[in-house]
Amino acid sequence: MQHNLGLRELPPEVWLRVFSYATHIPGALEHDDAQALTAFARDKYGISVHRRHREATDLMLSASRVCKTWAPLVTEFLFQYILVKSGDHAVQIAAVLERFEWDQLNRNSAGRWTLRLELALEGVHRWEDQHTAALARIFACCPNVTVFSTAFSTADASLFQGRRFLRAMRDVSMRSNLRRLELKGDAALFETILPPLAHSLEALWLLPSRRTAPNHSLDPMELPFVHTFILSEGFGWGGPPPAWAMPSLGTLCMDDDNLATIAQRKAQGFFAAHGAQLHRLAACRSALCHIRTCANLVEWTISCGLLFHVARLGPSEYWLPATVRRLTLADDMSTTYMLRLDHIALLVEWLGDGLLPALETIRFLLPLGRHVRRQRCREDWEQAFELLYERCKRRGVFLEASIGGDEHTADVWSPLSLDHLLDPLEPYPARYAFSAH
Repeated sequence: MQHNLGLRELPPEVWLRVFSYATHIPGALEHDDAQALTAFARDKYGISVHRRHREATDLMLSASRVCKTWAPLVTEFLFQYILVKSGDHAVQIAAVLERFEWDQLNRNSAGRWTLRLELALEGVHRWEDQHTAALARIFACCPNVTVFSTAFSTADASLFQGRRFLRAMRDVSMRSNLRRLELKGDAALFETILPPLAHSLEALWLLPSRRTAPNHSLDPMELPFVHTFILSEGFGWGGPPPAWAMPSLGTLCMDDDNLATIAQRKAQGFFAAHGAQLHRLAACRSALCHIRTCANLVEWTISCGLLFHVARLGPSEYWLPATVRRLTLADDMSTTYMLRLDHIALLVEWLGDGLLPALETIRFLLPLGRHVRRQRCREDWEQAFELLYERCKRRGVFLEASIGGDEHTADVWSPLSLDHLLDPLEPYPARYAFSAH
């Protein structure tokens, strides 16, 4: 006589898969997936990732109380991503980790699961010697950490310049197993951590402090395995210098609109050295003049507001990379769209002129809400998008959209609809859902 297998009788492997799915935080743990990393970095303030972390933690704490079978299984998912919010919080976490048992290989039964350690220091507080010691204790309990981050700290930037904090960071720099680094701070912090890790890092996200002198240049450095480099504030602060060698670099993201002479000079040198090897580029204004060096570009992300900086130079004078298969128009995460009818018309022109011959997908990164600047009536938008849709269908190009920060950071896309842009008085006909295939 058959009977249904009780939930508690399911093998542990099944529950591990369930818990892994339930606690997944897109892009938080990877160091080898450039697409996931660049999507994750769109969350500059950590709003989406910290909400997801809180929900995953609450879920696993609840699961740990369900039965004795689940309790040891949940440990892996409770500790794989440790988030430290203050120096005192670091002391508490270190104490919790040290209460767990150690096996014969000197591995902490909880800390051995930790892959991501993040300092998201909040507000203004003191960092003291006991906090530095606590961070060292956490690292001692967590030998398998591959991701370290200070990217989402809101603490005063002066904290990252203090001797005590730099002393704590020297301990980080000794972790040769780190593969991904997300670092907010000034040049002193970068110079403390980066050189010892240069030959192990694969993904690097730098967020320079605005206190960093614009003419400061970091020392020459070789980062042989870095395939993804994300640089907030771009070249405006004086880096990275062309002397930074990244022979494996394939993905570059920058968000600086600084047109100062030093930014242009740095950009020129960097693209001369690395442009030909790039496959993915999220370009700031400083990089536009050097797009022609990117002869093997596959994915190109550009702000809507910069489209006409490309167009003004004209197709005869400006080389659009013929290898691009995916073009993403980013409207950042503002409350009003920069997207205009003129932008749609430009895309139609490019498609009609046969530019970007390898193009397969056009994507729109759009904020929540429907707040297009309506310089023209709704019928104009309908006509413009119908023409774009027809051109895309003829070329076999998909049209997709990602709406709001949660989708942006999780790399979630759906077929573009006019409803994504306009606040309709009534539902639009099905023909305005733009999936070309």
